[in-house]
Amino acid sequence: MANLLRSELYKLYKEPSFRILCFTFIFVAVILSGVIHYMGSDQKVFSGISGLGQGVQVNVIVLKISLAVVGGFFLSGEHGLGIMKISVASGYSRRQIYTAKLTAYSIGIIILSLIVPVICVIAGSLLNGFGSLPEIPAALYLFRTLAFTILYAAAFASMVAVFAVTTTISGITIGAVLLVMLFFDTLSEWLSGKWAVYREFYEHSVFKLSMDIATPTPTTYELTLLILIPIATILVFAWLGIMSFRNMEIK
Repeated sequence: MANLLRSELYKLYKEPSFRILCFTFIFVAVILSGVIHYMGSDQKVFSGISGLGQGVQVNVIVLKISLAVVGGFFLSGEHGLGIMKISVASGYSRRQIYTAKLTAYSIGIIILSLIVPVICVIAGSLLNGFGSLPEIPAALYLFRTLAFTILYAAAFASMVAVFAVTTTISGITIGAVLLVMLFFDTLSEWLSGKWAVYREFYEHSVFKLSMDIATPTPTTYELTLLILIPIATILVFAWLGIMSFRNMEIK
């Protein structure tokens, strides 16, 4: 299993789309930091803490692009290249293969999701200091926000992987994932206004909760939801992915 995981991580490292996104997001983070700094004022200084907030906001679109592009080329693209068929014939169980692919994919999405916030924090801290918050120690806020960023990136990756691994055309994966990620929240807000049941479902989903990961002082109940919902999402969708991959005919 360890060798299988190392193989998947190496393929992720060599994946051109992953490398391009890494360099693109680094560039975006540097430009964003410069723009925020020069547009700042005495009342609104670009510090490490404010940079974290800006980075988390930008991460909304970063995560959606990453899930679609890496899922399409790294997971779905293996069908067209025949790599998936070779993997299945390698002697490992399908559960092991899917687990390794999901782990590598999740790590890739986590790395991409951390680039913008981390660079913005570093840039803001170097320019104007780390900053502080009146409600909570700044270091605790930084650790918690980055931890939630990692957790929710893994949760979304587990959801997309179910579709990406079982889809044989990368273009379909990229288009479908982008479509869902870009419009799901808007559609859900509209449906929530019409059906109370759907509102409860949406408000307790990773889609809605991911918007609250940078909240400085969540209540105990909110903090519990922020932790348990993504963990449950990972477990449920990892199991669904394994079941789907086991029953899939790979040509």
